[in-house]
Amino acid sequence: MRVWIAALCVTASAGLAPAQTAPATPTRLTPVVMPFASAPVPRVVTAPALLDVKGELLPRPRLRVAKGFSIELGAKVQGDLSRFDPVVDKDDEDFGWRRRRLGVKGELFGRIDFEVEREFSDGRDPWRDVYVDLKAADVFAVKVGHFRVPFSLDGLTGSTSHDFVNRSLIARALAPGRDLGVMVHGGTTGRLLTYALGAFDSDTPKLRSEQSFDDDKGAASFGRTFGGRVTSQPFDRLDDLPRGLRNLELGGSVAWSTVPEGLNSVRGRSVYGYAFFAPVYVNGDRVRAGVDAVVRAGPTSVRAEWLGSWDERLEQGLGDVDLPRAFGRGWYVAGTWLVTGEEKDEEVRPKRPFLQGGIGAVEVAARYEQLGFGSVSSDGEPAFTNPRAANLLRNRDDVVTIGLTWYLNRWFKAQGNAIHESFDDPTRAPIQGRATYWSYVGRLQFAL
Repeated sequence: MRVWIAALCVTASAGLAPAQTAPATPTRLTPVVMPFASAPVPRVVTAPALLDVKGELLPRPRLRVAKGFSIELGAKVQGDLSRFDPVVDKDDEDFGWRRRRLGVKGELFGRIDFEVEREFSDGRDPWRDVYVDLKAADVFAVKVGHFRVPFSLDGLTGSTSHDFVNRSLIARALAPGRDLGVMVHGGTTGRLLTYALGAFDSDTPKLRSEQSFDDDKGAASFGRTFGGRVTSQPFDRLDDLPRGLRNLELGGSVAWSTVPEGLNSVRGRSVYGYAFFAPVYVNGDRVRAGVDAVVRAGPTSVRAEWLGSWDERLEQGLGDVDLPRAFGRGWYVAGTWLVTGEEKDEEVRPKRPFLQGGIGAVEVAARYEQLGFGSVSSDGEPAFTNPRAANLLRNRDDVVTIGLTWYLNRWFKAQGNAIHESFDDPTRAPIQGRATYWSYVGRLQFAL
């Protein structure tokens, strides 16, 4: 805890310093001579840098060793306070640490990137990104370690870069999370085309009895998974087009894996993890696919995504007959507007940070999403909730989220979301017989 407090204090003092104190000329770092007993010539290590060559504050402290090696410290702290109407579980109405994360990133000779990140709020599965990325060229690199399967726009968005407190339902329920694997990836200049293709093997030796609904872990995976994703900005170099159209990015994702026999299907959970569609018996292949689009124009952005997942149910019916595939599918569309006029990007930088001549940046956002489950069955068959039914009785969660975000500076932000949920089948809602719910959540975030 002392480490977290020290990091917060150092960053806050840097962020609250008057803007005019930054030097107008490039900052020169004083070499620090570090003698080594076994080396006849001292090695030169530059002190940790807080300013870039233009004299602007760097997002995080960086240490350079000679010319070919650099390493930087990263930290993420998020705390949430939630309220519900009606209250489903009183224990949920409390302040809790959503993330307390510390990590390092580094680069070696411009060809090797690495990262090690640990989550201190998760005693069961604390490691997040732990990988080495070998770059042969812009169009070809190889990544090895523990990281996210390349699937889903929202699932791959960094945990501190979200426009809302929670990821979309489809990303949490349908997209695979992090796993051990190897991935080839790259892209052309100007992001005309990027690609990623990987093979992963679950780092858990036993099957997980309950699918995680942590919005930073993704859906549970079993065994081997193959995933791929491509994106394109087709109008990136057409300067005559409107700026928003030039920034249009289209994406597509696919994934294939196998699921063992049992109650191992994808399952439906609400925004705060309450079950509205129970797992069913599956056996065979799991196929996932998705398409997405995002466009940014000045202070505004719009993004949309559709994801689907289909599980085979081989020999799961009476007499070991094959049953129609079980599915989970959904979509969302979201929009944001920085009312203070900053450029919308993955990292929002206030023009006038709080207590540095301004109030920071203020953003409003809205998202509508759906997530539903059922089975691929012919019309007219009776539907049941039995996990071995040929035609599974469907259920769906419709969610509207209204959000407000205050970026104090590049490290601190505060978010508030009002969330309305509506379930098709009230008998399988968090409170049986009630179809609609409101929840309210506030978040404080520090990201270095």
